[in-house]
Parts: sequence; C-alpha cells; structure tokens
Amino acid sequence: MDYLFETKSGSASVFVSGSKVRVRLEKDSFSFQLDDWIKEERKSDTNPLRSVFMNDGSILQYLKVRNEIFLHWKGEIWSGKLAERQYEGAGQTSPEIKSPMPGKVVQISTEVGREHKGGETLLILEAMKMENAVKAPYPCRVEEIRKAQGDLVQQDEVLIILHRIEPEKT
Repeated sequence: MDYLFETKSGSASVFVSGSKVRVRLEKDSFSFQLDDWIKEERKSDTNPLRSVFMNDGSILQYLKVRNEIFLHWKGEIWSGKLAERQYEGAGQTSPEIKSPMPGKVVQISTEVGREHKGGETLLILEAMKMENAVKAPYPCRVEEIRKAQGDLVQQDEVLIILHRIEPEKT
C-alpha cells in the first residue's frame, strides 16, 4: 500500500508491504520492520479506531476511512491518502493479473465473463489491515478467477486471467 502524507516539512510517501515499511521524505528514504516497533495491536468489533502499542510505551491510534488514513501518535496528527499504484508497464499486455503483494483476498468485484474498462477494480487485497485495489490494466473480459474471497496469496501469485478487448475500429 502506498500512502501520501502532507507534513510540516513537506510531503511523505509511506509504502507498506507485509511487515516491511519504506518511508520517503523528499530525497531521504529509510525502511524498517513493523515487528521491531510494535508491541501489540488492539482492535474492537464496535469501534473503527485502532490502537497500536509501541515498544517505547507510546500508543499510535489510526482510523481508516475508504482511501484515507488518519494517525495520532505522540501528540501529532497526520492524514494520508492511498496513492493509486502506478504499474511499470502501463501498456501491460499480459493476460495474467498477479498479486502485487502477499495478503488476503477480501473482495472479488468481478465474475467470469464480465467485461471491464481499464482501471476498474477487479478485486481487493488486504495486508496489515490496509486494502489495495487490483485494477484492470486495459479493457478486458474475465476468463478465469483463480482465487476466492478469503484466500491468502503470495506476491506474484496469479489471481485472475483476462482476455483483452480490442476497441472496434470504425
């Protein structure tokens, strides 16, 4: 998941993949493992606000609403928006849609035979309580769905097979 935050010192990008986090502040970049910082996470079925107890004794609280996340930690508040994932091959031609990260399939928004425009959401993966929409890279028809809702997947595992729909030339 890629989040963009606006801070007093400028914008920051936070990328989370499994338990690894990479932070970019302007030209500086650093990475860390969440397990090195987090002692315990508590969540409630009735309250969407999550509390994360850090190893230094502080408490980080966060709330995720659609594509935004709000954080409160050590007296400071941040908000960030989920950045749309830019794939290297914007002109991707592969019929296989692969998992961009390890995670769990939490929603399948398509079915075999359904046609999609480029950019439409096919399914949603969850990792570390954050969601990542996997989108159609081009106009297509779904030929095969290889995973079911609730399945755990590894990075680069095939999720869906597509058939490209060529625009009609007039």
